[in-house]
Amino acid sequence: MAKRNLAALLLAGSIAMAVSAAASADEPFTGADGCAVLAQLVYTEVTAAAWRSPGVAPATYADAFRPDISICNRTARTVSNAYTLAMSSLGTHVQWDYPPGDRGDYCWSGFLDQCYPRRSPLGGEVAIWAAVSNAVRYAMPSGSGSDQSVFSKGAMRLSLRSALHREDLTQ
Repeated sequence: MAKRNLAALLLAGSIAMAVSAAASADEPFTGADGCAVLAQLVYTEVTAAAWRSPGVAPATYADAFRPDISICNRTARTVSNAYTLAMSSLGTHVQWDYPPGDRGDYCWSGFLDQCYPRRSPLGGEVAIWAAVSNAVRYAMPSGSGSDQSVFSKGAMRLSLRSALHREDLTQ
């Protein structure tokens, strides 16, 4: 009986280590920093959407329902900063008007609904921000004022990609 329990324990331990190693091999963000994962997703999906042909439907992901959970406790700051960097890489400079009078590279508010990019003469970035913030808002179980998002990487990727697909980013 003891040998069987020990064998089962060793087998369970090796499976857990193999799963952990496999997850970290394809996951560039190791550790528990969900904000880094969220930032990378926002940056990647905004820039990819700008290069995608208009009308091309987003791909579906097999990992959309994978049970990997990330938590970010600085959602508004993380998402607005990643969005700013993505738009900057596309040639559009974005500034934030919160707090009033202190325009910066990210929104200082802890309330995602209070984050608005300052309008530029082109104006397209406001619609793109709305798509991004709406997609992220769905991952905030305690509301957008909590500044905490809980998400699966695959589901967030699919949510962002779907939301951005509805916007014309080629303007």
